[in-house]
Amino acid sequence: MNTKKMRRILEKIAQTKHTTPEQVRREMEHALAEAQASSDPLIQARWERIPHRGKEVTLEEFLEYTGNFLAQS
Repeated sequence: MNTKKMRRILEKIAQTKHTTPEQVRREMEHALAEAQASSDPLIQARWERIPHRGKEVTLEEFLEYTGNFLAQS
């Protein structure tokens, strides 16, 4: 996901929540980190199905994946 698109998403969410895009990003990244820390093997297997470059799935990678998944549904 490109930076411009990500910025627009965060700004739109921030507007509806009456906060800043930076705060939205922090909260989303925190939730993502907690979810990825699950010790459940089934959940870990699901995380591994999400294409990602590094050790952990980034917020951009997660949103790209879920956006594509929802578009196919």
